[in-house]
Amino acid sequence: MGNSNITQTCNQDISQSCQQNSGLTQQEIEGIKNVFNSLDPKNGVISTETLRKLYRDSYDAPKLNDQIGNRETLTFQEFFEVMRINMLEKKKNFPNVEFNDIDGNVQLCFCQP
Repeated sequence: MGNSNITQTCNQDISQSCQQNSGLTQQEIEGIKNVFNSLDPKNGVISTETLRKLYRDSYDAPKLNDQIGNRETLTFQEFFEVMRINMLEKKKNFPNVEFNDIDGNVQLCFCQP
């Protein structure tokens, strides 16, 4: 995978190369990392069960479930890619919405107006 080194860099230290290759701003990348950390990762992975519970009633739950598949855990790299794709779709569909002030509230990444 060509992006694995880039995403690994993001996991270890939110870097400028991550921003340049992801299509996201530095603040958005930091927001994704903060969301990941808010999901209480153990040994560098989060439980998909926790993530699914947060999204069970959201508009994006079916898409999220498809992206996660049958995995029980997600590394930061996997989580980042799911969030990156979703964030880029949101930015395209809702160009007047700013996603720079992302905090630990995961729903903010997937909200619908």
